[in-house]
Formats: sequence, C-alpha cells, structure tokens
Amino acid sequence: MAKYSVENEVAVIAVDNPPMNALSHHVRKSLLKYLKEAESDEKVTSIVLCGDGRTFPVGADIKEFHKSVSKLGPTILDIVDALEKSKKPTIAAIHGNALGGGLEIALGCHYRIAMTNSKVGLPEVKLGILPGAGGTQRLPRVIGLDNAMQWIAYGGHHSAGIGASLGLIDRVVPQGGNIREHAILFAKAAVGKSLGQRRLSNISVPDAAKVESLMAKHLKEVSKKSRGALAPIVCLQVIKSSALLSYQEGLESERQGMFTLLASSQSRAQIYSFFAERQVSKWSVPGVTNYQNAVPMKVKAVGVVGLGTMGRGIAICCLRAGKITYVLEMNTKAQTAGVKYIRGYIETMRKRKQINDQQSSMMNNALIPVDNYNGLKNVDLVIEAVFESMKIKKEIFKKLEKVCKPSAILASNTSTLNIDEMASVTKRPQKVAGMHFFAPAHIMMLLENIRGEKSSPETIATIMDLGKQMRKTTVLVGNCHGFVGNRMFAYYTAESSFLLEEGAYPKQVDDVLLDYGFAMGRFQVGDLSGTDIGYKIRRERGLTHKQQPAGTPERKRGDRRYSPLDDFLYEKGRYGLKARKGWYKYEGSRTPIPDPEVRKMIDDFRKRHNINPRHISPEETLQRMIFPLVNEGFNVLDEGIAANPWDIDMIFQHGYAWPRHTGGPMYYAYTIGLPQVLKVIEERWKLAGASEPHWKPSKMLTWLVEHHGNPDINDWIKLYKERKSQPNSNL
Repeated sequence: MAKYSVENEVAVIAVDNPPMNALSHHVRKSLLKYLKEAESDEKVTSIVLCGDGRTFPVGADIKEFHKSVSKLGPTILDIVDALEKSKKPTIAAIHGNALGGGLEIALGCHYRIAMTNSKVGLPEVKLGILPGAGGTQRLPRVIGLDNAMQWIAYGGHHSAGIGASLGLIDRVVPQGGNIREHAILFAKAAVGKSLGQRRLSNISVPDAAKVESLMAKHLKEVSKKSRGALAPIVCLQVIKSSALLSYQEGLESERQGMFTLLASSQSRAQIYSFFAERQVSKWSVPGVTNYQNAVPMKVKAVGVVGLGTMGRGIAICCLRAGKITYVLEMNTKAQTAGVKYIRGYIETMRKRKQINDQQSSMMNNALIPVDNYNGLKNVDLVIEAVFESMKIKKEIFKKLEKVCKPSAILASNTSTLNIDEMASVTKRPQKVAGMHFFAPAHIMMLLENIRGEKSSPETIATIMDLGKQMRKTTVLVGNCHGFVGNRMFAYYTAESSFLLEEGAYPKQVDDVLLDYGFAMGRFQVGDLSGTDIGYKIRRERGLTHKQQPAGTPERKRGDRRYSPLDDFLYEKGRYGLKARKGWYKYEGSRTPIPDPEVRKMIDDFRKRHNINPRHISPEETLQRMIFPLVNEGFNVLDEGIAANPWDIDMIFQHGYAWPRHTGGPMYYAYTIGLPQVLKVIEERWKLAGASEPHWKPSKMLTWLVEHHGNPDINDWIKLYKERKSQPNSNL
C-alpha cells in the first residue's frame, strides 16, 4: 500500500510494501488514488513521492511477471504518466535504491533528489526483459543516448553521484540527512516554476545525431559480454527508437519489444534464475530435518593453509568478510609472495574505491602470517587450500587436529576428494566439512559447501553463514567424488575429447558453445585454467597415459572409454595460456588461435586407431556436451547429493559461467522438454554402451518422463519423493 499525508502544503505519498517496496498491483492502485487526491486538493502546492522503510520502490513485483495480475490497471506507466502530467511539481525522494520500475516512476517526476549512498539503474535486462514503463524513452532524454544504452543494455547499478553528474539527480543529500525533510523543502522551492522542460517526454535526446555509431558500438560490446542473449539486443533496438521516433511512437516500440521478450524462453529462464539465487540460501539436507534450526558458531578468526592461487583468494575473501585471517605456508618464499599479493590486492581495492582507507587498514592489520601450525591454535575455523592430494590433505588434518582448539571447524578446499576420508584422521569428524571455492576465489561468486557423513548441524550452519558473509552464492551439497559441479562437469570434458577423436577440432566445438551463450568454449577454458591442473588430478588417480601398464588399450581405463588427448597435450609442454600454447596458440594476446600442431596431434591419433573422421553437426555437438551433464544432474538429485534442481543450476551459473539466459543445465532440459532430452540420451546409450556409463539414462529422469512427461521443474523432487515413498516402488 501507500501512505498519504500533507505537510506544510506538500502532499507526501510514501510507498509501504515491505521488504523492498515492490510496485505490486495493490501499491499501484493506492499510488494513483493518492496522486488524484493531491491533484484535486487546492491546499496542496506540490507532491513528494518517497518510500517508507528500507528503500524507495525498487521496481516491479517480479512474482507478477507472466501472470494476468500484472496486466490489471493501473500499470506502472499509468503512474509515471500521472506524475509527469501533474500541474503541481512532483519530486522523487530516493533513499536506498531506485531500480527498474522504481527509477521509471522517478523519471516521471519533475525532479529527483537522492541520498549520497543511493543506487539507481534499470537492470531489467538481467531478467531477460526491458524497462517497460517508458524507461527506454525517458532515460535517453535526460542522460543521453550513449549513457542510456550503457545503463539499460548492461543493467548496472549506479551511484547517486554519477546520476547527478549526468543530470538525472537534481540534488544529492549528504549521508545522515533526512531525505523526507529535504524533499519537502525542495518541493516548496519548486512551486511556481515552469514544468515544461521538466517533463521528459517533451524534450529530445541530446546526442540523437550519433545514433547509428552509438548503436554499432554497443551492439559490438553486448555481443561479446552477453553472447546469445536476446534482451540486450532488443533493449538497444528500442532505445534507438527514442532518437528516431516521437515519444509516443517510441513507447509503442518499447511495448512491442517487451512482448517479444516476455514471449521468449530466455526471460522465463532469467526470472527462474532470479528466484533460484534466493532459494539456495534456504539450504536443506535431503531427508534430514534437524539441520534447519542449527545456530552457526561465531567465527572471528580464520586460518588458511597454503598460499598458492587458491589460498590467496580464500584469504582475501576472509578479510573482506571482516575476519582475522592467519595464513600459513611452510615454504618461506611462497609465504612472502602470497602475503605480498594479498596486501597488493587490498591496495588495488582501495585505489578503485571498492574499500575506503579505514577498511584497507583494518584488512592489512587482520592479515597475520604464521610460520608453523601452532600459529593456528586460536582460530575458529581453518581452511586448507593445498594441492589436490589425499595423502597431503590427511597429513595436514592430522596436524590441525593436534593444534586447533576443540571447537574449531576443519574445512578443506578440495574440488573432488572425499571429505569423510579426511575426517577419519581426526577425533572431531563432526567438525569437518568441505568449502570448495572456485578459482579465482576472490572473484568467483560460487562456494560449494560439502557436508560429510558426520558433519554436525552447527558445522554446516557455520560454513553456510560464512559463505553468506563473504557474499558468495553458497550451495550445500553432499559428499561424493567431484561433489556436484565437478562430478557433472567431468562428462562435459570427456565428451569434448570424444568429439575430437571422432571428427571435430577444438574451434568447432568451442564455436558451438559460444553460439549457445558461453563466454568461452571448453578448450579455451582449459587453456585458461591450465592443462597441467587436470593432468595432475588424473595422475593422482592413476589415469594418465604414462601410468598405464604396457599392452593396456590406450583408449580404455578398465571397462570405460578414455581419451588420452589431454595427456598428450601436457606431455608436449602445452600447459595453456600461461605457456602461450595449449589447445590453441597465443601470440602476444589472450586471443586463441587454432594451431596446426594440435590438429596434427589429433589427426595422428585418429590414424593410429583407424578412426575415420566424420562430420559432426552443431546440434549433435551441443547435445553431447550438455545432455550428459543433465543426465548426471538427475543422478545427483536421485542420490540426494543436491537437494533441488535450482541448486545445480546456480552451481553452474556461478561456478562455470553457464549462460544465465538458459537458466542452467537442469532448467535448459526443462525448456527443451524432458521427453526429448531422454530420447537423445537413450539413443546415445544404445550407441555407446557400458563403456560410456554417463549415457545410461537416469532412473529419475526416466520415471518423470514415463509418468509426467515434462513436469514443472519446481515439482520434480516432490513428484519423485511421492513415488519413492509408495509401497512396492522399485526406485
């Protein structure tokens, strides 16, 4: 709802719809009602629109998208038009954030004032849509076409100060000031002034003459940053209309653009992603209830063991979360280099104004290098981040067990190894868990937390809470080799090598993935990560080419098909981007260039094994890269390793840069239709057989298709649980 009052001849309309003051249907109705009341009241000389509680209205109610209630009048555009057409000055008083529909109603006002710490923006593109209440037409008129394209097509949030520098914000209220009082004084001063040029629909776009060059520039940019996404392109096309058409014609262009986007599967996928990010924070353990009420420990001090790439990033995450951070690296040279890197990164954040001088000083003081394990005796939680070797990790856990206080949690940053096996060398298995950060840890948003068989509810609650403090997308998963992300991703990489064996080359595979929407293809990502990393993990498991007994089939590991192409690459010293050669070669830049040497390596391998290369279509390539992931995702759900399909999708969006406009592997399968996905998997299973077990159709996927066809993704777990609980179930 909204509240209405008159203060010193100024009508104050305050939106009161906690927690975020979304512009829901009932809010819109009351806003229009009070605007009419203020217009008709002769005692009222001006009108202030503000928000009660935490913030100015942040935008439309996303729950109403794709629902008929969103079509009920009045619309947000009706509110915007009423504010602009008012004969009395209208002032938007922004505290907190004015985003999306919130900024659009502010654009309808004749004036806008904001707190210095307020954020403004039109981020609808991140939901696969565009600003649909005149934002694509009004914003270019006030900040210019170039800036409006930047703001809308990329969906960023911007400070009130930047807004003021562009003419969007008329006054910035210092921190600690009372925005409502300032707005009332501003409103009184505006009485009697001409409103003609304050009505944005009346003015023209200032840099309209540059429309074609600006359009070309931003189209090129969004094609790189949002590959495969429809919304940024449509946004730019509609914004362009503001420079070429009348305001009313531009509104029609906006309306048509919105219809196009709402009808697309991409907007549904991105709205699904929006809610999925919020659902993963409500973590659960399949089949267990006593975790839900667990209270996290207070973590003041954290220890990080190992100051390689991962350890440095994890330490930065801990420092940003306000933790005293003890760092241990037994190699003195590596310790010095690691601490230098962390302090340098703190200084970089300060220079970029991501933190202030006081925060920089606090972080530097909170970083405490120690030269032996006794230095970790007082930490509340320790994270080991050393090489992916069970032997080494067990040795570290034994040492930590001896020196850390009994209440301390011992966590491993392992990406694949068994948490319970590590816990077995301690006397506190209930205090052991996994915290799998993704590289680089201080940049990547995902934290995959792993619960061991004996991890206590308090331990799990603590690591989940720490992830939240680090502002990570934190997902709780079960314990198995590779957990969720790497367990599923292993089949993605395996199939990519099989495609090379059968007829494709790295660029062909990568181009298909780029067209799908990935920022980089599988082989370019492999070069970026370093081909030596995967080789060392395979060597730890005894899988590499050189570890096989003489006479062993080169393309087999036991009964399973195996491709040694990755091993050959490593053995040739092609370690990836850092060596300037991997699957591609790199000549003075990060741009991947197909290398004849790699092509010859693949051709020679085919000849040695009498493989006749064949043409592999883009459709087959995409299916073989993605559908094994999906199939294994259903196995992960069936086993309770992941609690929900959206947990899997968030892991892949935030850990593997899965294109957001597809929703993730599980949502993409739902979009394609589970029957079609299963059909392809069954066909591949018939061709591949037992040597490629990742094509064996998941029981869960098969059952859902047989009994429900393509049920809503939100119902998969519920339907399957009901089936498994029935008598005589063979699942």
